Amino acid sequence: MTVEVYTLSLKERTKLKGLLEVVSSSAEFETVPIRRHEESLLRRIYDRVPVKLDQVNFEAPHFKTFLLLQAHFSRLQLPPDLVADQALVLEKVMNLLSACVDVMSSNAWLSALGAMDLSQMCVRQVPHFEPDVTISTSVPFVRNTQKPLIGHRTLQRCRHQLRI
Repeated sequence: MTVEVYTLSLKERTKLKGLLEVVSSSAEFETVPIRRHEESLLRRIYDRVPVKLDQVNFEAPHFKTFLLLQAHFSRLQLPPDLVADQALVLEKVMNLLSACVDVMSSNAWLSALGAMDLSQMCVRQVPHFEPDVTISTSVPFVRNTQKPLIGHRTLQRCRHQLRI
C-alpha cells in the first residue's frame, strides 16, 4: 500500500521538503501517539525546525512525525516521551526511505538522490538544510576526491535537485 502511495505522490521534481511530507504521511506512522499536553510543546518545536508546512495540525500523528524527524536532524533536545516517539519513527523511516529510492530510481529520476540524502540525514543526524552541507558530504558515494571528476555543473544540478 505505501509503495503505491509513493508511486502516486513522488514526482521527478520532488525535493527534500516533499519527501519529508510524503514519508511522514505514511500509514506506518498512524500509530504515533498524540498526548493531550503535547500541543504547546510541538508548537515550540515547530518554531525551531527549518522546514515549514502551509497547513499544520498539531494533533495529527503524521505532522508529529514530520516534526520529530526534523528535530532529529536539528539535534533538538526533547523530553523523554518525545524521545521514545522519535525512536519509534526512526525505527520505521529507513525502510520507507528505501521504498522512496526504489520508486524514484525505477523511474530514473535524479531526485532519488534526495531520498538517499534524507536517509543519510536520519543515519548521521546531519541536517542538509545547513548551507555548507552539500551532496558531496552527505551522500556516501560522492567523495571530495571525486568532485573534480564529476564536474562543477553536475554537482550544481545535484544540489539544485536536493534543495528545499
